[in-house]
Amino acid sequence: MNIKELKIKGRKYKLPIFLPDATLGIVRSLDNRILEEIGTRGVVVNTYHLNDTPGTKILKQFSNSAKVFATENSGIKNFMNFDGLVVSDSGGWQVFSLIKRHGEGGEITDKGVKFNIGGEKNKQLGIFTPEDSIRIQFEIGADILICLDDFTGADDDEEKIKESVERTILWAKRTRVEFDKIIKEKKLTNETRPWLFAVIQGGWSKKWRKYCAKELLKIGFDGYGYGGYMVNERGELDEEMSKYIAELIPNEYPKFALGVGKPWDIARCYEFGWDIFDCVLPTRDGRHQRLYNFKGELFDKKNGEVKLDLKNPDNYEFLYISRGKFATDLNPIGLDCDCFTCQNYSRAYVHHLFKIKDMLAHRLAVIHNLRVYNRVVESLN
Repeated sequence: MNIKELKIKGRKYKLPIFLPDATLGIVRSLDNRILEEIGTRGVVVNTYHLNDTPGTKILKQFSNSAKVFATENSGIKNFMNFDGLVVSDSGGWQVFSLIKRHGEGGEITDKGVKFNIGGEKNKQLGIFTPEDSIRIQFEIGADILICLDDFTGADDDEEKIKESVERTILWAKRTRVEFDKIIKEKKLTNETRPWLFAVIQGGWSKKWRKYCAKELLKIGFDGYGYGGYMVNERGELDEEMSKYIAELIPNEYPKFALGVGKPWDIARCYEFGWDIFDCVLPTRDGRHQRLYNFKGELFDKKNGEVKLDLKNPDNYEFLYISRGKFATDLNPIGLDCDCFTCQNYSRAYVHHLFKIKDMLAHRLAVIHNLRVYNRVVESLN
């Protein structure tokens, strides 16, 4: 069973929802007007990076500011002039990427993370703790905050999986304590506070996934996320594990499929019970000249019903717009797409923009890709 909506800080957000990557407070090349036009109702920002640039001192200046753009007193929302849902990633992926995956950049202990590389803010922090992460997220002003977790690597053995899970639970407990302390300090209520999500780790082990979920549920959070890798060695969604973890989370909680993913994987995970999705693919692929399309019309023009099985990857195609065959193609990127790009420009023109390396190429490609994702999500309910 899927939850139909979230109600956070007095605002309602319909589910399912796809959140594009806005690491530094921007979906690269897009302004908020066009995000709203193509149906983007929320974004994910990154705690680790925003703490470095522009820094929380600047973001806090936009909270309770006289120059308020958004409808509520939120630093990041006023800074971005964005009125949708904002989720702050904890920085757990950066810990994994910089330290575990590359074997350099710092060390991880139960106390926290020590980065040996990075910006001035990292040097000032010394040890980056779960408490630091949640305090920074409060200063950012997101709607949904996420506990710092210890990302389980795809190739981790039993001992490393156990260590990752135990540390994730330990950090979640400490985050919960710090979160409640800040709520009390700021005199926030259930209606005015942000929500707190915990992340279920455990790699490919059902045993450790179950244990992690059980212990996190004991602590108590507003929602739960699928942490770690969701794809197997072939780069395909592990459907069995995705479904298993969703079933570990009671249906009254929103379920966040972190890092998912390809459009057909979103449709599959929604069927398993996941409600919230985020991924860098549509924006990154757009900037790299890889454009998404449906094979055929998405909706029946007579009755408005969805015609395509959105869970089937065979109902999607990719246009590699830099290829020479598109230089004279007068068609829009998507033949039945309603996005700004497809309503105003041809494949030939977008091909030309990439060829001459004009920045408008990125903008038009990302607009189209995000609209494809949003159309998938809009079709699921």
